[in-house]
This record gives sequence, C-alpha cells and structure tokens, in this order.
Amino acid sequence: MRLDPFRSILKSVLVPLILSVARTSSAAPVDDPATMLRSSIDEMLSIAYAGHGNENLPARVRPSVEKSFALDLVTRQAMGPGWRQFSAAEQKRITELFSELLIRTYSARVVGTERPKISYSAPVELAPDRREIPTRVITSSSNDPIAVVYRLIRLPAGWRVYDVLIEGVSFVANYRAQFDEIIQKGGAPAVIRTIEAKLATPADSRS
Repeated sequence: MRLDPFRSILKSVLVPLILSVARTSSAAPVDDPATMLRSSIDEMLSIAYAGHGNENLPARVRPSVEKSFALDLVTRQAMGPGWRQFSAAEQKRITELFSELLIRTYSARVVGTERPKISYSAPVELAPDRREIPTRVITSSSNDPIAVVYRLIRLPAGWRVYDVLIEGVSFVANYRAQFDEIIQKGGAPAVIRTIEAKLATPADSRS
C-alpha cells in the first residue's frame, strides 16, 4: 500500500510540533498568584512535617522558600535607600546573609513546630503586577488564628513573595526600621556584622 507523501510530510512535521507545544504548555508557570502561593506553602509544610520534627527546619524548607520568595528584592527593600551605598560585593554578601535570616525567621514564625491549618482569602490587587493574599493560620495549641498576609509581585519567572505581614507587622518594614540607623552609623560593614551576630545566636521568632 502506497503512503500519501503529503500525509507523510504533515505527520513528520506536525506531530513533533504538537508534542513540543504540549510539553511547553505543561511546563509553563501557572500565572495565578493564589495557586502559586498555596502550592508553595503546601510544599514547605510537607517538607517540614515529613517526620523530622523541628530539626534543621530552615535548611529543609530553604529550597522551597528560595523558589517562592524574591529574596533579592526583599533584601533591597529591607535595606531601604542605604542599599545604593553598598558595593556590588557588599550587596551580594548582605543578600546571602539576610536571605538566611529571613528563612530562619519565617520558619520559626509561620511554619512553626506543628503543622498548622491555613485558610486563604481571595487575592487583592495592589497594582497590575502586585497582589496581596490574606491567610489565617491555626494550630492545635492555639484557638486564636494568626493573620498572615503575603504580598506577591509578578516577575519574569512568575509570581514571587516580596513581603509577609504577621498580625499586621511587615517583615520588610520591621527589618528596615532595625537597619536604618545601623546603615547611617556604619554602612554595609555594620549591617554584615549585625546579621552575622543574629545568625550566630539561637533562632528567635522575633528576630
């Protein structure tokens, strides 16, 4: 039986193209901040409570936090206008240290020592590329839910968290208040020493 050459050409060209498009579509990031946030938090909680207790919790959840948080942007915001005074090497070092501190603080205050129940409210548009998603965190040891609000920004890589508000207190604003005076008095070296000192002490959820 003779195969139609035109049909053969279509098959050889279109089938790989269709498969390629399907693979690309399935791999594309979901352009929905609520879906991204819920998925990221579920992943962090699954890792955190996979039978290891609270041991090395920040290290275990770090890969998930790095995927869902814009840590470089959070660092720049926390440093405020003083960031522009730092050299490239200082900015890199401060971003590394502050990211570690942020992950440790987030692990202690939000992930916690027992798996919480989290309810999500509808996203609120702050700007075309920014959303705010309120959540309520409930643990078995407390009847009072904790209000945790995530602020997300749309970057080329997808939606990322750029601030977290716990009971109305912003991570970014809280750290900026701490670092403003330090930057004014000692610049980047003082910031580096301060963060290194914080990381050298036992984890504190209020850091």
